Amino acid sequence: MKGSFRTRLLATFALGMLFLGLGLGGTAFFLVKTGLEASLEARGKAQTLYLARQLEEDLLVNDLYAVFRQLESLVAEGVLGFVLGPKGEVMVHTFPGGFPLNLKTLKGRFRFQGEIYRLYRSPIGDGSVGALALAFPETPLWQKLAHLLVLGAWLALGVAALAFLLVSRAANQFLKPLEALVQGVRAWQEGREAVLPDPGGELRVLHQALVAYREGVKRREQELSTLNQVAEAVNRAETPEEVLHNALEALAQSGLFRCGEAWLGEVRVGKFLCPYQEEKDCLLRKGVQGLYHTLELPGARLYLNAEAPEAFREAIKAPIEAGLHRARYTQALKERDQERSQLLKALIQAQEAERARIARDLHDQIGQVLTGIDLGLRAVKEGRLEAVPTLQESVRSAIQDVRHLSRSLRPSALDTLGLEAALKRMAEEFQERTGIRVNLLCRLKGRLPETHETTLYRVVQEALTNVARHAKAKQVSVVLQQEGDGIHLVVEDDGQGFPPQVQPGLGILGMRERIELLGGRFQMESLQGLGTTVYARIPLKEVKA
Repeated sequence: MKGSFRTRLLATFALGMLFLGLGLGGTAFFLVKTGLEASLEARGKAQTLYLARQLEEDLLVNDLYAVFRQLESLVAEGVLGFVLGPKGEVMVHTFPGGFPLNLKTLKGRFRFQGEIYRLYRSPIGDGSVGALALAFPETPLWQKLAHLLVLGAWLALGVAALAFLLVSRAANQFLKPLEALVQGVRAWQEGREAVLPDPGGELRVLHQALVAYREGVKRREQELSTLNQVAEAVNRAETPEEVLHNALEALAQSGLFRCGEAWLGEVRVGKFLCPYQEEKDCLLRKGVQGLYHTLELPGARLYLNAEAPEAFREAIKAPIEAGLHRARYTQALKERDQERSQLLKALIQAQEAERARIARDLHDQIGQVLTGIDLGLRAVKEGRLEAVPTLQESVRSAIQDVRHLSRSLRPSALDTLGLEAALKRMAEEFQERTGIRVNLLCRLKGRLPETHETTLYRVVQEALTNVARHAKAKQVSVVLQQEGDGIHLVVEDDGQGFPPQVQPGLGILGMRERIELLGGRFQMESLQGLGTTVYARIPLKEVKA
């Protein structure tokens, strides 16, 4: 890497010097060329004016030979000239091979026999004698320019070579400490610990930045490892208490905080690394909240005396919240399984009790009536017709008992007239039997599926039974309403209610189970002294098992 960087550095310097040389060379070329052109321009004008004054006397005496001799003296310098008379005729010229006629009126630069000339004119006297024109060649100008450029190029090359040597030496001095920094960074990449030497000078800023970056990487690695440990710890937990306890224990092992506590509601479920033996000495107990960071969780919180940044503390919350949610869901499932197990046992017991009751009713009531009918039929067979009225009364009593028994198992009105009529009859019988006033409001658009009608009927029946047994209410309201694609049921009494911590009985669990089997929602609210309200909603579409 050192050779590669040094090569790139020197190549960059050389390229920079090349562009600098080209820029300076171009600028020098422009300045020298402009200066030489200005010098030639000044010389041409001055020499033409001076010679014009010298030729005035020779022209006045018409000594054209003397004029020619003076013009000819300039040919050795490459300067050509001609003199025009007052009428514009060519009087004298020094152009070999003949005078180009187009030069009479030409101004500026022109080409003659492959050479570029610059033409300068000056009147002789006041112009009445004639005019002088001198043509100066540009070749000497370009020769001087080329000579200066060559000298400048050699000088620039020498300076560049010296600068290149100095830069190469400085690069070597600069790269030595930089190579040490690179070796240290490579060691970090390979997972090895390495101490970066302080290079001093301008590279000290780079050294400090690399050390700070390394510390930041180590801190983030430690934070990521801690997050993984917390996630693994809470995944092993089965209850919310274990989730908080395991999370706090994993944080204690990370070394990122000094001490902490875990609370579930108002109950402390974990405490680690607290240096105070007595609770009264704990800074958290003394209310020194500035030293502690609080992680607010659903129904829980963690107090951490930590040095970790806020972003990391917020990141810790995600796995703990997920663990709490999973543990609570698992706990709820276990509780629901226990409730269903209890409900199943109660249903089996209720079935057996119902069968026993039916057997007793059949034996005690209908059996006795049938025995009386049998005795009456024997009397009639023996000719004792006075037994017929008694026999008829026994038959009517048997019919009543059978109807009562059938209605207790399933009301006939529920099958023949529908849910609304069955509820009205239930409300009337309940009010007559208990003295509790029932306000019934049914708003149904028609008959419901059989499973829905049976479920709603049994839920209202169980709710009224609970009111009669426990509520000590004076009245109860039953509202059954069809809204959209669902049926809403509300049973509300003005009884004594019960506190929230009371566990629901098997009757309530049975109501909830019936509603949820149809895909509905069941809820019961009660406060001591403020009555009880049962809410239920069942979708009209039956849920397939």
